[in-house]
Amino acid sequence: MDDDGWFLIAEFARRCRLPVSALRYYDGVGLLRPAYVDPATGYRRYRAEQLDDAVTIARLRAVGTGPDVIARVLAGGEARERALAGERRRLAGEIRRLTDGLAELDDLGRAPVVGDPERVLLEPEDVVAWPFTAAGDELAGTIRRGVATLRTRLRRRGRTVVRWGAVLPLDVGDTVSGHVIARPDGGAPAGPDKLRLPGGEAITVVHSGPRASLASAYRVLLDAAGPRAAGPVVEWYPVAASGPSTPDVTGIAVRTRAGDHSSDSPRMNASTLS
Repeated sequence: MDDDGWFLIAEFARRCRLPVSALRYYDGVGLLRPAYVDPATGYRRYRAEQLDDAVTIARLRAVGTGPDVIARVLAGGEARERALAGERRRLAGEIRRLTDGLAELDDLGRAPVVGDPERVLLEPEDVVAWPFTAAGDELAGTIRRGVATLRTRLRRRGRTVVRWGAVLPLDVGDTVSGHVIARPDGGAPAGPDKLRLPGGEAITVVHSGPRASLASAYRVLLDAAGPRAAGPVVEWYPVAASGPSTPDVTGIAVRTRAGDHSSDSPRMNASTLS
């Protein structure tokens, strides 16, 4: 540092424990411009008050934060708080994804438990619904967000949920459109988010294990339904679950076309499956 408080780039890098190449990169993306560039030599010079910003940038880069978000953090004020909150949500989502991945690896050595399929006659049922369209590989996270949204809405109405679920198409593509659903105590209140699940003939099965192993239950379900499987599919999760990635019991029902009903088939609501 010279007598006027200026640092050449190498001196500045030494003090913030960064390589010179990192400072050049921060300059290139507009995050940390040198306080002065000598027009004759091209030497970059920095001020001592820029050290804190350099360290902040390095810490955010270490957790994968992008330059645009870092710029909002450096701007300070409300923009900084919103950016940091957004990054916290991003990292929390990554942790959930990695935790689910670890659980999936552990579960590969354990066979899921699938009950025997049962032919039933479903009664019509009113539920509270949250519509969604999501990429197929983001379905579990989308359903979790739907559960959180419906939980907030119903709490504001003073209602307690007794079962969570999802209405899904029979065939899953690159994107999936459906509804996250909730059956509150006392039935679904009137409103634009009310959805009626139609009654009719269905095949049901109960699966015990994580969502990633549900394909084994669908195989049993669709083998039993045969060509009469018509959809949609309704999945029901335990009320204590935070979403479908929670390892637990899941009830699944697929509607079937008319003509598959036997008079001795039990009558039931889909939400009593699991």
